[in-house]
Amino acid sequence: MSESSSSSHVPSRSISLPTRLIHPKAQRVEEELKKIQDLNSSSSASSRIHLGLSRLVELYDFVNEQVICSPQGQQALRPSHNAKLVEDALDDSVLLLDVTDITRDLIGTFVEQIQDLQSTLRRRGGDLSIIQSDIRAYISFQKKFKNAAVRQLKALARTQAKKKSPVVKRSGDLDQHSSMVSNILRQSNMSTISVLKSLLQFLSSSSKSQKKNGEIGCVENSMIRSFYGRIVGKKIVRVIESKTMLGRLAMLNVSFEAIKDELCYLSRRLIQHRVSLLNIVTP
Repeated sequence: MSESSSSSHVPSRSISLPTRLIHPKAQRVEEELKKIQDLNSSSSASSRIHLGLSRLVELYDFVNEQVICSPQGQQALRPSHNAKLVEDALDDSVLLLDVTDITRDLIGTFVEQIQDLQSTLRRRGGDLSIIQSDIRAYISFQKKFKNAAVRQLKALARTQAKKKSPVVKRSGDLDQHSSMVSNILRQSNMSTISVLKSLLQFLSSSSKSQKKNGEIGCVENSMIRSFYGRIVGKKIVRVIESKTMLGRLAMLNVSFEAIKDELCYLSRRLIQHRVSLLNIVTP
């Protein structure tokens, strides 16, 4: 999997919760958010994104169990106290779950394309017309794959443009805890958007920008196109070319499989997140 040096970094942003909220849960969430921010020092886009998704899973495990489902959290999120906050959190959960699931399914389909091409290239003495057809299908899917990733990026961008800090209703003793819960939900949402945006930017970037860092391009791979050109021209494809192609496809397959698995885990946490919020507003 190749890396885009300009578009696949997890965006840096301030993630600190208000310093006046000296609370163990707020401190724990801030630690988890800091781990996600520190991913910019990772060595490659694929490993950084995979780790970012993994840390989001850990973040939601804590937020769901220790914040939303806690007695104080449920009290702070009751519609009678902060209806707008809960409404916004539910809207966010729908968008993030949709983008996560669509991206997971998109990557799953690409993995199938990779495996089909691997199977074709492993056949010795196979029909050139079959190899040609499979490579053409792979290249064609790459274009659709890139366009689909761009569409999801635009959906996230529209959401970010509409974002405003939630208004927390003041309610006596609940004031401080409501502010903490509000900030935790907002920062969790922002971090999730940042990681998903980095993934989609990587998936939609061109192979030229990706090659700079030595990984394998997932879109418009020139080596695959060259390989395809030799077959179309009925030229002899050397064994070493086939082995090199299979090796690179295998690396790409492993990277995508790992990211797809983390998206599955994240999807489950986001569903749990939404259910926990719904349980508060629909007792």
